[in-house]
Parts: sequence; structure tokens; C-alpha cells
Amino acid sequence: MKRNSKIIILLSVIIISVTGCIKDSLNIDPTRSNEENFDPNYLLTTAQMDYGNATEFQLYEMGGMVQIIASTLDYYSGGDKYSISLTSYNDRFFTNGLQGAARLLEAQKLAEKKDAVNNVNLIQIARIMWVMTMQRVTDIYGDIPYAEAGMAKYGIQYPKYDKQEDIYKDMLTRLEDAINKLDATKPGPAGDIIYNGNITQWKKLGYSLMLRIAMRLVKVDAALAKTYAEKAAGKTFTDINDNAILPLDGGSNEATQNRISNALLNDLPQVRWASTFINYLKENDDPRLYTLTEKADTGLANNNQIGKGGLQYTKQANPPAGSVNEVPVGMPNGYTIGGVRDIATAPGYPGVTGTGANASPLGNYARPRLAVFVTKRSLSKYLITYAQTELLIAEAKLRGWNMGAETAAQHYKNGLTASLQSMQQLDGMLAISIPDITAYVATRPLDISTNEKALNMINTEYWASTLFDLPEVWANYRRSGYPALVPVNFPGNITGATIPRRLTYPLGENANNRDNYQSALQRMGGSDLTTTRIWWDK
Repeated sequence: MKRNSKIIILLSVIIISVTGCIKDSLNIDPTRSNEENFDPNYLLTTAQMDYGNATEFQLYEMGGMVQIIASTLDYYSGGDKYSISLTSYNDRFFTNGLQGAARLLEAQKLAEKKDAVNNVNLIQIARIMWVMTMQRVTDIYGDIPYAEAGMAKYGIQYPKYDKQEDIYKDMLTRLEDAINKLDATKPGPAGDIIYNGNITQWKKLGYSLMLRIAMRLVKVDAALAKTYAEKAAGKTFTDINDNAILPLDGGSNEATQNRISNALLNDLPQVRWASTFINYLKENDDPRLYTLTEKADTGLANNNQIGKGGLQYTKQANPPAGSVNEVPVGMPNGYTIGGVRDIATAPGYPGVTGTGANASPLGNYARPRLAVFVTKRSLSKYLITYAQTELLIAEAKLRGWNMGAETAAQHYKNGLTASLQSMQQLDGMLAISIPDITAYVATRPLDISTNEKALNMINTEYWASTLFDLPEVWANYRRSGYPALVPVNFPGNITGATIPRRLTYPLGENANNRDNYQSALQRMGGSDLTTTRIWWDK
């Protein structure tokens, strides 16, 4: 099954070059791609890849905002220090997201035209993926082109921006309709690289997505959130085998390699786990502290040599070769090497490794394990997980909603357990033993003495569990307010030393779709700012 998925992935890289032919309906040459001979499965595959293997710019911008990673590199400064560079890469999620949505729309149209009955599952899965894609875009920007997005082929060159409130209401009804129309008696789409056409799994994913969308609304429309959360109750993921995972390929084609790994391949010398993230793991004696981290070997030369494996942290008093008996130290956000906020001046700075010209200023900070997150570019990516879903159910139960018989504490336990268990699904090197998981979870029952304490535990664990789906980490942080991150106050920052609440629109929108762009800005106060809160972020 996995082998077949990888073959489909490799096929998908041709789609970008041929979809333009569809737009023009080139029917003169029958050997060229057109609506009659083009397989919409290819568009589904490409769109799934677009969504799951989202741009590496999430690492540069959102990784630092949510304090999962920290970096002294200039092009990470937008997220790490809220610098003006935050507006330099702001187009990627907008453009890539809307392009992915357009492919999904075209997949639906082609599938309907060819055989709407037998292609029913391709059509509905494309609709579910369309909702996933558009949710990410609106969560990042606020009001966006939605109802008219991807309609250039049908004469809409300048799509209007819809209100986020309207978008969210439509996503819920559209998603419910798509789930209800999935038909297990009909074939699954050949282009599905997530579940290989398993319709039962897609129904579970649909309801897990419904819960995620509903929970975004708890501050602005609690009644609607409750209605749809309760509709999803009992129909979501039931264990880690339901996790929606995008398989990737470690071959020579960059289109099918893990984009985060590709970025870290060049950036790891100046990228570290953030102190906020490491301190959370450390304070709770979390076993992930030792599976996710490593220390660069001594000195600047070893630190900068990507092919040079690091030292594994261990609690053993007499560590074996290749290990070090130290507790991982995270790097604080908001520092540079030299300059106005030199990392050497950071509180608790652990010092350099190496000496003289070979001194490494970041050498004592914990970095992502090179053999997992960097050199293994086939590392799969989570889209939606059982752990995330159980944590959201725990919050819904805490709010008194009808989510089934289990308590909020039990759903929290399920989510925490699943988060640790599912690490091995990404890579065997991240595996944590069942006895260690059981022992750890027993020490971390949900504190329900106050709602605030319980919400903090639930959503801080969501933050830690979601890891490198950084748009989702950022969205749930803004929605919930947890964890209680302390903003960076780097000189010259553009947010008034506050964590950004949205990305600004691409500059080209003002030139190419000015009237609709300006209308959207007026609804958000008249200015395109990273500090403006989107509709559900109250």
C-alpha cells in the first residue's frame, strides 16, 4: 500500500505542468491533456501534497511565533522577532492555498463531468480537502476569496473577499454535506495518498475536521460550535491508526520531499528547539525531551557540518559513545549571534562549545535530531491526528457539551497517550516504550480543579503534540490563549512586542484585485496589519 502511494506521489509532480492545459481546453491535439482525457485523480493527489507538505515558510514564520523553534538566522526573524521580514514571505500561504483549492475544484468538476455516480467519493473527498485547505488560508489571513476562489476559468478574474464569519458557517455545512455523500459501496479514488481510498477513514477524518472547525468558534459563536461539535461526537478518530498522515518520498525530486526537512538541511546550524518548548517537556519530565533532541558535536565545525551526527542526550551517568549525560537546554527566542541582542547575553546562556575560532555559540542548545528531521526527507507529516481530536473533545466535555459518556479527564488521557504513541508512526527513532508512556501519563492527570487549569493543560498539550504543523499550532494558540507565551521585544519589531495575530495579504492583491482587497481591509479597520485579530480570535 505504501509502495503504491509513493508511485502515485511521483506521478503527481507532472500535474503542475499539465493543469494549465485544462484551463485552455486544448482539444486540437488529442494527445495533449484536456477535459476529456485528463484524470482528476492526479489533481487530488497534487492538492493533498500541496496541503500536507505546506511551504517551509511555516518554519520561518510560525515556528518562532509559537516558540516551538528559535533561530538566529535573519530570514527567521519575522516569526522569531516579529521583524519587517514577516511581510516578505506572506504570500506563500495565500497563493499556494488558493492554487490548491483551485485544483480541488477542478478535480470535482472533471469527476462530475466524466462520471458523477462512480466518482462520487473522489468528488466528496476533494470537497473535504477543499474545506481543509480554505480553513488554513482564512485562519492565517482572515477574510479571503472563498465563494469565488479558483473560478478564473469560469470568468471570475477578481474574486471578492468573503467575511470569515460567512466562510466558517459555509465550511461547516459544506463539510457535513460532503461527509453524508461519501458512499462506501462505490470505488475510492485512486489519487488518494492519505487513506488509499478508504471511505470509512474519510468519514472519520471529516468528522474530526468538523470538530476542529467547530472549536475555532468557541469565543464568537459558542452555540454553533456546540451544535457541530456534538454532531461529530462518536464519529471521529478512535485510535492512532486513524491518523491522517501524508507519506513523502526521500528520492531526488524535491516536490515529494519533506519541506521542513529540506529547510533544516541548510538552516540547522542556527536553528534550535525553543526554550519555551524544551522547558515544558523538562518541567513535566516528558519522555519526548530525549527522543526529539540532540546536541551538536563539540565546536563550530561540527555544528555547521550537516552530515555530522549529533550527540544523543541520556540520563545515564556514564554515557556510551555518541551520547552525553546532560539535560537538553532550549534556546530563547529573540536573539542573534552578535549584534544588539547577542545570544551570549541571554539569561542562563550555557556558553560555547569548542574554543577560539572553533567556538560554537549555539553548541550547548538542543537541536532537532538530525537523523530524523533533517537527513530523512521522506519523513511523513501529520494532517489531523487522534491525539489532537481527543484533546479537543476533552475541551468540549469541559464546556459541558454532549460528547459521549467519557469524561474530559479520560479524553485528555487518551490524547496525551496517543501523542506519545504516534511518534513512532513518523519514525522508529522517535518511538517511546509503552511502559514509559504508561508511567508518564499516570503522572499527568487532567487538573479539573478550575476550568482555567484544565484548559491550559489541554491546549498546551495540543501545542506540544501538533509540532511541525505550525499553521495549526498558531491557530489553536490564538483561539485558546494557551500556552501562555511571553512575547519577544526585539528592537525594531513591527507588532509592538506582541505575538502576531495574522499575516498580511500579498502585496500583489492591492494591484491585481484592488477593490475587493480594499473592501476586506475596511472590514478589518482599514489597515493591513499583523496585529489585527481575525473574526474568531477575540
